[in-house]
Amino acid sequence: MDWARILAYVTGTVEQELLARNEYLAAENRILKAQLQGRLKLSDAERALLGEIGHRLGRKALAEVATVARPDTILAWYRKLVARKVTAQDVCLGRCVYHAMRREFIRICGS
Repeated sequence: MDWARILAYVTGTVEQELLARNEYLAAENRILKAQLQGRLKLSDAERALLGEIGHRLGRKALAEVATVARPDTILAWYRKLVARKVTAQDVCLGRCVYHAMRREFIRICGS
């Protein structure tokens, strides 16, 4: 048997297993969500995680699997996460440079 055929067979088998796992998890999530009363209260970390994964999936795939919120909402969580990361990095950059310069100044003047 040629290597390309073996690789295609193994890849196809793994893909089928992953599809079956995803189908099971989606069905389990639908059942559990149906048993809940009212809205889910998600933490910021949970929204960020769902937003990150939702962004990788894309709007079309997200529309097929998302049950917690609408795809637009989940993608908005991702945009807020990115905005928060950029802001935090900018603030850290300013502080880090300031503290590094301050340490260098103290080192030079202190000796």
